[in-house]
Amino acid sequence: MAGLTDEGFTPATLEEIQTRIKDRLELLNPGFDFSPESPDGQNIEIYSYELFQMWQQLAIVYNSGNPNTATGQGLRNIGYMSGIQKNNADRSYATVSLTGTIDTVVPAGNEVSDVNGNKFVTEFDAVIPANVGAIAKLAGPTPILAGTIVNIDTPVVGWDGVSQAEDGVIGKAEETEQEYRNKRNKAVMAASDSVTEALRGKLVLLGISQVEILNNDGITVLPDGTPIGNIHVNITETSLSDQLIAETILAYKSLGTPTYGSTSVEVTDSQGHPHTIYFSKAVSVDTEIALNITFLSEDTSGAVDSIRAALAEYVNSLAASEDVIWSHMFGLITQYGSAQVDQLLIGKLGETLTASNITINDGEFSAISSTDIAIVVA
Repeated sequence: MAGLTDEGFTPATLEEIQTRIKDRLELLNPGFDFSPESPDGQNIEIYSYELFQMWQQLAIVYNSGNPNTATGQGLRNIGYMSGIQKNNADRSYATVSLTGTIDTVVPAGNEVSDVNGNKFVTEFDAVIPANVGAIAKLAGPTPILAGTIVNIDTPVVGWDGVSQAEDGVIGKAEETEQEYRNKRNKAVMAASDSVTEALRGKLVLLGISQVEILNNDGITVLPDGTPIGNIHVNITETSLSDQLIAETILAYKSLGTPTYGSTSVEVTDSQGHPHTIYFSKAVSVDTEIALNITFLSEDTSGAVDSIRAALAEYVNSLAASEDVIWSHMFGLITQYGSAQVDQLLIGKLGETLTASNITINDGEFSAISSTDIAIVVA
């Protein structure tokens, strides 16, 4: 039943709204002509669609309080209440050397570019000869290898050349909503009484989006090989150093608890005692999606691209060992262009696709390329 109940909120469908209006009109004055060509039929189509849109907006409001379903500003508001902000994209930057006529002033904001056409601006006024910071014009992980920034795009009389002796610092892409959701959900556990959850929260706050911790407090070796009495920390690939990750594990794991994993790092504690910390980096499981949809709204501009992006974001941002849930994808699809899902099949790349979940084992995480999301519109 549509509406708000103890079990949650279910929005009315367009067909349900149309049926209720027709039933009430027929009850009050039997014999109405509800055909699409009639004035009454056309009015019902118009009013029912507007009501349908209102139901959809009510669903968004209802879900804005749930960190697992909230999107946009609603999700960010939940993060603010937890003291956790969504990370914006960072720009790449490097130090470049300016050459030419001595004492020539090169004002801040002049443009240079690398051999691939990526543009950078100088950070401050400089007097030749000088070294100056060059910041990428576009935010995100722009590669910035040594020797690549060589072009002057906004010439200044007396400024003859630009060079880059060392690699720059690569920026970061903007945090996706699913990455932010995962970070917020796990980071709130940083103050948990559970050592496992507290350690997971600390690693997430470092910037690792996917963390799995197995604590073998049983009497047999776990299927992944974790020995009795050990903890096994699994993370996805990250730009953070192995040293920082190992130091965090040592700082927040239980005293005397040994670690297990395929990566080992030597860490010295505050008392000067050495420790070997082990952890693993999860393996990618490539997946694919086949989707058949029908759009119920005429306004479908960009809907296919938005659906493909939403599905890719969902799959790529799931935590390590977290299954890809088939039913979770429907809400990502139907919000765009009032899409009706005719068929949704998912599976591991190269295997048979089915209408069921994809099991992700310990030490694995799901991944998908946009080219492996096939969408057919009826």
